[in-house]
Amino acid sequence: HEVLKRASDILRAHDEMLALASDDSEGPARTPKEIARDTRRREQNLDELRALLDPLHPADVAYILEALPREQRLVVWDLVRVDREGEILLEVSDAVRETLIASMDDQELVAATGQLDTDEIADLAPDLPREVIEDVFKLLPPEEREQLRAAMSYPEDTAGALMDFDMVQIREDVTLEVVLRYLRRLDELPDHTDQLFVVDREGLLKGLVPVNRLLVTDVDVVVGEVMVKDFTHFNA
Repeated sequence: HEVLKRASDILRAHDEMLALASDDSEGPARTPKEIARDTRRREQNLDELRALLDPLHPADVAYILEALPREQRLVVWDLVRVDREGEILLEVSDAVRETLIASMDDQELVAATGQLDTDEIADLAPDLPREVIEDVFKLLPPEEREQLRAAMSYPEDTAGALMDFDMVQIREDVTLEVVLRYLRRLDELPDHTDQLFVVDREGLLKGLVPVNRLLVTDVDVVVGEVMVKDFTHFNA
């Protein structure tokens, strides 16, 4: 793979310059001009590597990352644009994905994951910290939020992911008065609660009740009469 060979050559030159800089304390002192020159060369190497990566398909970047030793892999990963990180994480092997995710803070992971479609987020979710998934969940529009929640609510042997969110579940055969009493007994609602999830006894989603509709509808009405049934969800 010609691109991998070129990336490896650039990284080798970069490593040699770093080694030279770390040897300053043992060898002859370099002049400020020499230090500035070598720093500029390292920056040029990284710029060249970045330009090499930018036009590549995510699968090709994944191939390069998987072929490199860990330290060089992380150098390359730092050069990947944030808007491409999520799709590349989906392409790499489980072991490499683990090292890349471990090198990122929560804010970086939220930014990377937020670039993905909901089904892609669901695919990546089992490898991400729960706090990251919850933050991504809160940032999604209500319809996409429900799509993600539905995609992640299936058993392990289906297409859905493994995790689920804190959410308020209600049954369709109870009145809104019962629902309101139940909500008042909770210490607090989850941060993202703008709708309640109507489920059957098997936990399958039947519909949604927007909180604003709950507040303006007669309390004697049954949940099944006011829930939204026309929503998008994924089949396993």
